[in-house]
Amino acid sequence: MVVLIKRGLVWRLLSLTIGLLAMSIVANLNWLEAQERQVVEIVAERFSFTPSEIRVPVGTALELRIRSHDTMHGFRIVGRNVNLTVPKRRQGEVVVFFEASEAGRFRFECSRLCGAGHNLMQGEIVVGEE
Repeated sequence: MVVLIKRGLVWRLLSLTIGLLAMSIVANLNWLEAQERQVVEIVAERFSFTPSEIRVPVGTALELRIRSHDTMHGFRIVGRNVNLTVPKRRQGEVVVFFEASEAGRFRFECSRLCGAGHNLMQGEIVVGEE
């Protein structure tokens, strides 16, 4: 009986150690993922995006958080499969993930008719070598 108690205790300690190790690995992976992603907050309003130019080196993972301060807008990255509706003021935001895996200029624009200056509402992600 003493052997079974000790064996059970060893297994419990081993299970606890493995569980803590797994939690530590997951926490470290989440931390690394957060460190590698660059978060940019973009405001859409009055026929402009602020900022309208985002510069990053090749290899950057971008998280774009877009919200409106006035009416409903669109957010499209030309040549990419990104075209979302940005809710009007105080009704939330949209999040776009963009992998800057190659150098170049990637234009973004409002894809929802929002008024007379709609065609001026654009910006650029500039990906370059550091």
